[in-house]
Amino acid sequence: MLFSKKKQTAQKPDSTTVQKDAPSISLQAHKYSIRFDILPEISYLNDPLCVLLADFFPLFRGFPEKVWISQQDIQEGLDFCSINFWVFSEVPDAIKEFSIWFQGIFREEQVSGVLENFVQHTLEEPDEVEVILADWSRIHTEAAEIQKCIEQELMRQAKSEIEQTF
Repeated sequence: MLFSKKKQTAQKPDSTTVQKDAPSISLQAHKYSIRFDILPEISYLNDPLCVLLADFFPLFRGFPEKVWISQQDIQEGLDFCSINFWVFSEVPDAIKEFSIWFQGIFREEQVSGVLENFVQHTLEEPDEVEVILADWSRIHTEAAEIQKCIEQELMRQAKSEIEQTF
């Protein structure tokens, strides 16, 4: 007995089918941290000023295009401060380029010296402490945290666009 193959019927679109004409934003995000050791111990750190540090990165030589920094925060302890921030891009190669740039830029003595001085002068008593750039790295984050951060950034951008309209 021979079995015959039924003609395939056209596939019915379902809700998971992405329309080709629909615009989609594929936002990528990586979290980074810069840690400074403060000796002998921290006095009062001007947190808002330190958070601005990441905003200066686009002014540095070789900063990659098509990436932006957002959602900065600071953590501080008795003898350190850590500036954390997220880097976003819609272009996968751009965020990879930032990662390479980020790992290399702080190896330059001039750059690390400027950043150490910046943090030192945000302290209450800058002449009585020493600030040392101790570490800079990408922070491993879980997929759920990355997704949450991307959603917050998209909402921030939408809010900014609405404010610019009015």
